[in-house]
Amino acid sequence: MELLIRNAEGNVPDKDREYAAKKLGKLDRYFKKANRVEMVHSVEKSQHRLEVTVFADGMTLRGEERDTSLRACIDRVADKLEKRLRRLKAKLIDSHRKAGIRELPPALAEEPVEQETPDNEDMIVERKRFSVKPMTPEEAILQMELVDHDFYVFQNSETASICVVYKRKRGGYGLLEPETE
Repeated sequence: MELLIRNAEGNVPDKDREYAAKKLGKLDRYFKKANRVEMVHSVEKSQHRLEVTVFADGMTLRGEERDTSLRACIDRVADKLEKRLRRLKAKLIDSHRKAGIRELPPALAEEPVEQETPDNEDMIVERKRFSVKPMTPEEAILQMELVDHDFYVFQNSETASICVVYKRKRGGYGLLEPETE
């Protein structure tokens, strides 16, 4: 598994790089083929901000933490990602027992985000492009939890329409489906 560290300041010591590689390398046991791990580090107001994205088995898994210690950030984000992977595994086992999902869903590969400085508050300040692959709403919910977002756009494999699943404030999930006339 390749560890890619992006840091504008270049202030991640070699010992911390090795520690991150060792700690995040333990996530490799959850995948058949882990391609790479991207770690983005920055320092904001004497706090380290660490964002880790794992690309493996066609899935994207993301976690973010802040702390005054870089090693504490690494520990917490690794624990968070491992907890998500264990939860995913438990859900997949439960769904197999209920004759649901047969295999891990393919991920929506995210492309780098282009950020622009807005001249107006109503302007689009961020744009993302991603491939949309057919999956069931249940698979889309699993993907949404893996990337730790509040919503997820996907192509419904049953209806072939573009849909959105989202987390409801009062618990549970919602599904937005277009209505054709």
